[in-house]
Amino acid sequence: MKTFINKFFICLTLLTSIALANCNNTNEDFPLELTIQDKVVLLESGEWLLKGFETNVMHTFKAGKKYTFYGSDNVFLNEAIPGTQEYTISGEMLMINYNFGNITSYQLKFSCDNSIVKFYEDDNLNLTLYKRGSKYKSCL
Repeated sequence: MKTFINKFFICLTLLTSIALANCNNTNEDFPLELTIQDKVVLLESGEWLLKGFETNVMHTFKAGKKYTFYGSDNVFLNEAIPGTQEYTISGEMLMINYNFGNITSYQLKFSCDNSIVKFYEDDNLNLTLYKRGSKYKSCL
């Protein structure tokens, strides 16, 4: 009987240890919100396809300038079209200067493992971009 009780306590201790070792900290379950600086780094790290024109219009963001490329059937020109738009950060907003005094402030929201970015102007969806080469279609 004593051997049975010892085996029981050993098994109970082992099961408790395994159960406690598998517990996760709840803080790890919820990703932190990206800062605007993080969002701009994500924008600058890839090529972005315009929703509705994924095979014909691509944007890149580099060092404060937004470039636009045109193409056909996912084959884009090596050079951007003439004329760029400058962008800056203001608070938690991305400001894009469309030239001639047209400056728009956007709140950026990333989704689908950062492969989709939506640009909101005054809480209204203005623009959606898909990261080229990602699996964004699985999220649509």
